[in-house]
Amino acid sequence: MRRVAVGAIVPILILAGWDVVVRAEIFPKALIPSPSMVLSTLNDWATGSQGGMFYSGKLWVDVAATLERVAIGYLSAAVVGVLLGLLIGVSRWADELLTPTMRILGPVPPTTWIPVCIVILGIGSVTNYFLVFLGAVFPIAASSTVAVAGVSRDLVRAARMMGRSRWATTFAVVLPAALPGVVGGLRIGLGLAWMMAVTSEMLAVRSGLGYTIWNCYNYLDYPGVFAAMIVLGICGLATDMALRAVTNSALRWHTATGVRA
Repeated sequence: MRRVAVGAIVPILILAGWDVVVRAEIFPKALIPSPSMVLSTLNDWATGSQGGMFYSGKLWVDVAATLERVAIGYLSAAVVGVLLGLLIGVSRWADELLTPTMRILGPVPPTTWIPVCIVILGIGSVTNYFLVFLGAVFPIAASSTVAVAGVSRDLVRAARMMGRSRWATTFAVVLPAALPGVVGGLRIGLGLAWMMAVTSEMLAVRSGLGYTIWNCYNYLDYPGVFAAMIVLGICGLATDMALRAVTNSALRWHTATGVRA
């Protein structure tokens, strides 16, 4: 409870500062709506109480559409990224074969793939899944590679001396030991997955939170833009908390480490 109260301090200060800026009319009200206008828009989006807007009463439909795209693209990236990191981390041959390609493709911003994906895959969810996958897979693979490469050789030698095969050692010893670093990459990848889902929805599909933001912008409905940004932040927080809950159970042995006072 104390953690929630402390964590709420900064968002409350941001809301208060936002309201002060609007009341002082530093920017035109048409461009920076008040928190109460955004709250009213959120209510209309969720319940359709006012009606008349293209998004009225469709909040949960839009959230479900974006969440599905994030889930499919991100989970695919998590599986492929962790396996790639594990393979490159334990195999010199895989490192020499795959690392140059990853170093070339990794720095390419995922958004630059949007025109290529639309031409090849067309406008639709498949393009969105692939772009979310592209946004998340490289940071997950890079973090996993570093984490696996940092596992103590003594652990590996001990496992091999006890008769474990190479791959049994990899999955039973190396992967658990590398989990703290892997989890860091998974959390970074999750944020990038949301970013790519929304960005690609603005251009490559006709539903979801990104599509709503882009349409609100085109209609000069800035309360709608702000409302969608708040919903995205809440969705990102919820999925990050879910990921932490899942990974914390696998990292209980690691909770005693750290330098935090």
